[in-house]
Amino acid sequence: MSLVRYESKDHVATITMDRASVHNALNNALCDELREAWLRFRDSDDRVAVLASCEEAYFCVGADVKDLPVNMWHAVPGLGVDLDKPVIAATSGWVVGGGFVLVQMADLCVASETTRFIYPEAKIGTTAGGVSSVVSRMPHKIAMEFLLIGEELPVERAYQIGFVNRIAPKDQHLVIAQEMAAKIAGNAPLVVQALKKLAREAMPKGPLETVAEARRILDPIRTSEDLKEGVKAFAEKRKPKFTGK
Repeated sequence: MSLVRYESKDHVATITMDRASVHNALNNALCDELREAWLRFRDSDDRVAVLASCEEAYFCVGADVKDLPVNMWHAVPGLGVDLDKPVIAATSGWVVGGGFVLVQMADLCVASETTRFIYPEAKIGTTAGGVSSVVSRMPHKIAMEFLLIGEELPVERAYQIGFVNRIAPKDQHLVIAQEMAAKIAGNAPLVVQALKKLAREAMPKGPLETVAEARRILDPIRTSEDLKEGVKAFAEKRKPKFTGK
């Protein structure tokens, strides 16, 4: 069973996390499928993506402690896959830990009135570091309170500080997010992509964002056929036949 649904309509992709049995806890399989969805979106004719959950009470409860993802950053839009096209997070219920990082790296957020943001890693004793970019997306001292104390950030407060674009009535967050996406999809794609690129360059980057940029360049080399051929040719003392793959 697929853990991520990808639906395309009128140049809008709706990417839905569907691991309801554990409230979309991020394990290796879910992270891999999210990355595949972002790759599909990047390479498709879709112009905007909406990231949503299959259930109202939980958007995502963060990393699955029973199956900790090796590379959770692969699942994050703009980190695991470089995207020039905008992403809208449509949230409801609990948005916890790594789930918050997914929202943080989206370009816009439509939050149901039921949304509850929390980042409890300081209480648990672990962090993957991706959340550090939040200081570029909300006021510094509010971000530090959220990270260091680890208490809930109410959706009303998130809206007041500009982390959330719209607060939607219960069960209406996806509808409103898709309406916003349709408006963006109707605009000039080259301009939309250019504006996202320019805005991204103007925004300070967190450490993991900088590392991710390098990893996106280097990881394909580490898994390439050329590397296998080069090692094999060296062992066989012959000239390698590289294919660029």
